[in-house]
Amino acid sequence: MSKSKYKQLLPAEKLGVFFSLLCAIHCLTLPFVLFAAPYLASSFAFSPTIEWILVLISFGLALLLLWQDYLKHHKPMPLYFLGFGILIKLVDTLVGMKSIEWIFGLSLGIFITLAYWFNYKHKVACTCKNQ
Repeated sequence: MSKSKYKQLLPAEKLGVFFSLLCAIHCLTLPFVLFAAPYLASSFAFSPTIEWILVLISFGLALLLLWQDYLKHHKPMPLYFLGFGILIKLVDTLVGMKSIEWIFGLSLGIFITLAYWFNYKHKVACTCKNQ
């Protein structure tokens, strides 16, 4: 893909995708790190505080950017993916099983990244005048 296709992305959108992918990578690597080095489990990088910071930044940026673009192109699919991501985090919080929370985290990151991807596709195809 050429770089010119991504010039339409705002820096905040790029940052949102970055945090979503970072969240997914963080949750995917957690079981391997826990298996290989149990003493890292209590480290700062894998603390609940860092997890919630990543989740809140990711949700906040996604909601802000996806809602603004929805008002332009009126395609709700990205918001549906964001809603599924929020639902996944709520289920993860309610279930509270540490042994499978990485599955929820990975799914959460994937859904938010898909929301950005669908939004990007709608944005590129949008013929609206108020872009």
